[in-house]
Amino acid sequence: MKLNLKEYFKLSVIYVLVAAFPAVLQIIVLPLIEGTDRLNATAFSHLAITESITVLAFTIAMYSMGNAISRFYYDYMNDKTGYNKLVSGIFTSILFRGLVILGIAVIFSNYIGKIFPQKELQDFSSYGYASIIIGINRAINITAATLYRNEKKVIRYILLNVILGILRTGIQVYMLFFYEMSFIGYVYGTCIGTGITAITILGYTFYKSGIRYDRKFMSSVYKFARPLFQYGIIAWGLMYADRYFLKLYDFQIELGIYDTAIRFVLGMQMILQGILGATQPEIYRFMKDGIQKNREQIKQLYNILLAQTQIIVAVAIIPVMLFLTIFFETKLQLATGLISILFMTILIRTQYIIFSLTIYFLKKTRFFLYLNLFVLIINLLLNFLLVPILKEYGAIIAILVSYFIQMIGAFIYQQKIMPLNWNLNKILFFPIAIILIAVILEILKNIFDINPYITSSIIVLTIFLSLFSLYRKEIKGIFIRK
Repeated sequence: MKLNLKEYFKLSVIYVLVAAFPAVLQIIVLPLIEGTDRLNATAFSHLAITESITVLAFTIAMYSMGNAISRFYYDYMNDKTGYNKLVSGIFTSILFRGLVILGIAVIFSNYIGKIFPQKELQDFSSYGYASIIIGINRAINITAATLYRNEKKVIRYILLNVILGILRTGIQVYMLFFYEMSFIGYVYGTCIGTGITAITILGYTFYKSGIRYDRKFMSSVYKFARPLFQYGIIAWGLMYADRYFLKLYDFQIELGIYDTAIRFVLGMQMILQGILGATQPEIYRFMKDGIQKNREQIKQLYNILLAQTQIIVAVAIIPVMLFLTIFFETKLQLATGLISILFMTILIRTQYIIFSLTIYFLKKTRFFLYLNLFVLIINLLLNFLLVPILKEYGAIIAILVSYFIQMIGAFIYQQKIMPLNWNLNKILFFPIAIILIAVILEILKNIFDINPYITSSIIVLTIFLSLFSLYRKEIKGIFIRK
């Protein structure tokens, strides 16, 4: 097999633009819904908690079926009966688990609300059921998008993301202004918008593949997915432990500021999913054809993925900061100062994904359970020790250290089960150096009260200089061919 770079970059651009569309819409409406007479930092801190409920429901309902459908599609892509069993079985299982979660929540709603000291969160039924349904909808929508991108059904992928973005954002704004200007209005709007696409996907899928569930057939899928699901629960803890500690210590303003910055990080990750959407299917096709004989093409794709990530991060940092400075009215403007350091988590996560894809393909998924259980313990310990002292910076330290351990662990194990002769400067050392420079600049910024635009500009320059140093031969080759 040979890598078709022209087709790859074409798909990368399409997927990035499509994946960016819902994220950009969410960002555009933030200034409309944020303000002194609209949603403030406290309201955004409540949204952080509702999102954590959504992601937990999503993780359980999903049961890592997105990863499963990405991998097992290649086993049944030429087997129509097996394909229909796989697709219908996965969507049926998501719907069943979602309904079970919702039923449990209804039974125990009074007890769940008592977890939170804030009055607005104690009536779980007012927002919790909708938050859970959002998680179920998200599992269905993401699984469908994953299937479409692996099948290279680009039109379906585009339509799903564009329609989802318009419906979700449009109904969110409508519910806020015409139902209730609070975090509850936002949650209900999200629930309705994502629900329309989820119901449509289920109807179309069951019409095409039938409503079927073959327990014996699905056993191998569950065997693959079970450790990833367990890891997903741990990842949920990693993602939201910081929010709960900030909420626990009643740092509501700091949580609102921190969560606002994280929203932009998550938006960037959604955009970068577009690149992964073009990269992962190609890597799996090369691996299916033979990892040993396609090593160079696989490494080339990994290098391109990381380089593209660094470019997008570097290009986005200053515009995101300007957006927050210009359009936000409340203390949420202070999220500007957290953008550059939090964007570094995207680089670490991309490295982690790169080292993990080979592990996924070889179905060595139990490794993730052990690695991430250890990482979760480290994360909880750091949050417990640092958040009371450093507030949001305690959470940032915890997440950076946790992600770094994850990435190094995945690298070591990947090299153990399938050694690749990496260019370590490109894939490991230079990205780590960029992150260390960002950390040092963040410390200096806070000690000497340096304008965050100065330190962020230095980080952006460092990224571009690093890329030029690493890829100057490739850059020269492009100009020479021209």
